[in-house]
Amino acid sequence: MNLRYCLILSILFFISFGSSASSAWVVRFNSTGPVKIGMSLSQLNAALHEKFSMPEDKDEQACFYAEPAKHPGVAIMIEKGYVTRVDVFRPDISSAEGIRIGDSEARAKQVYGNKLKIEPHAYTGPEGHYLTARSSDGLYGIRFETDGKKILSFYAGKKAAISYIEGCQ
Repeated sequence: MNLRYCLILSILFFISFGSSASSAWVVRFNSTGPVKIGMSLSQLNAALHEKFSMPEDKDEQACFYAEPAKHPGVAIMIEKGYVTRVDVFRPDISSAEGIRIGDSEARAKQVYGNKLKIEPHAYTGPEGHYLTARSSDGLYGIRFETDGKKILSFYAGKKAAISYIEGCQ
């Protein structure tokens, strides 16, 4: 092989690696990128090459968030040592159906159709909504928070965990 050919292959590898790394963080009902709902804390550490640990405070051990250093704008809810939900606060990560922060509420309704349950938002006033879709088995879901016009944030995971309107509070 000549040097030029090797250089071109190397550039293509790094370009494709960069794009696949970001596309891997697609939010599904039961996973986001390499993070699977139900993983133990040690499995999460292995998947993300991180060193998250249980909080020392016993009260905080019941529910806390891990925030991956390499993925700012993503928070992983840990309940009793297991991943139960992944919260997204950045517009470059989408749901498997392509919905992301900044998209219109109308687009989410169009994409998810009658699978979407629409409820009033607890904090954004009468115009804001929670848009919730459940997995076919009903065990998992994804919830978008809106101001009535745009998606502000979203999260996916276990049915009970996505119903918490204040996270671990």
